[in-house]
Amino acid sequence: MPLLYATYKEEIKPLVEKLPEEKLLFAAVWTADYLDRQYGIYFNHIGHKEERDVLQNAIAFLWNVVDDAAAINLTEQRRHLKLVRNIDIDNLDFAIPDQCGILKIMEATESALVFVKNKNVNNVVDIGWHPIEVLNSVKDSVIPWYETPPNYEIDDPFFKEELTAQMRLYSFLNSNEPVSSAEKKIFRL
Repeated sequence: MPLLYATYKEEIKPLVEKLPEEKLLFAAVWTADYLDRQYGIYFNHIGHKEERDVLQNAIAFLWNVVDDAAAINLTEQRRHLKLVRNIDIDNLDFAIPDQCGILKIMEATESALVFVKNKNVNNVVDIGWHPIEVLNSVKDSVIPWYETPPNYEIDDPFFKEELTAQMRLYSFLNSNEPVSSAEKKIFRL
């Protein structure tokens, strides 16, 4: 079994719950953008560049909302959400790391767009989980198909870099420092 969501949520949700809405949105878009930088290239490899463009446009819209919360345009949000939800790529497998990355970009972007309207902190916790799911896929991909993967713990060194980046971000966001799209790569390359 991979690192479990319940374990992750128990560790992360108390940090995320304290954040104001604008910083929750920053955390959501920060993760979607990171997933796109890490795995977006694989859209081109499978012949779906247009779908990646849809996601990148949605992420750009979200960064604009981070930079100017007063400029939230719910009609534009709904348009981006519809376009993202209409992405249809068949035969992707969560067990294949690159394909899992593609699926998680789509899910993170959709959830961030939903957050703009519903402001539900659980959306942000879920989005933070997506890079861990890709790492679970990476780690499980080296185990023969006939073996059951072991349970991974939250302190497993394999997940340390991602979890450290998230923890550092949430600590930073709990400060009174303002944030903008200029910090989109903070704590990550």
